[in-house]
Amino acid sequence: MATRTRGRPLITDVTKCFGCLNCELQCSLRFEKAFSPPRSAIQVRRLVGGATEYAISVTEKCDGCGICVRFCPYSALAQ
Repeated sequence: MATRTRGRPLITDVTKCFGCLNCELQCSLRFEKAFSPPRSAIQVRRLVGGATEYAISVTEKCDGCGICVRFCPYSALAQ
């Protein structure tokens, strides 16, 4: 699924997401200079009883920098 950001669109594949939160950690470090997933522009949430195990959403704070894509070890994110 492609999500519109201010920069390049972010493409997510939740079937590849393992919930490691690397994307959230790197994003929060870039924006807030601290490892704080709740303050990240990308959010990964675990689903219970859903079609996939995780959901990935992007807030309006996202500028499409791609740091989350670079640090995703499972290729669940692309631009």
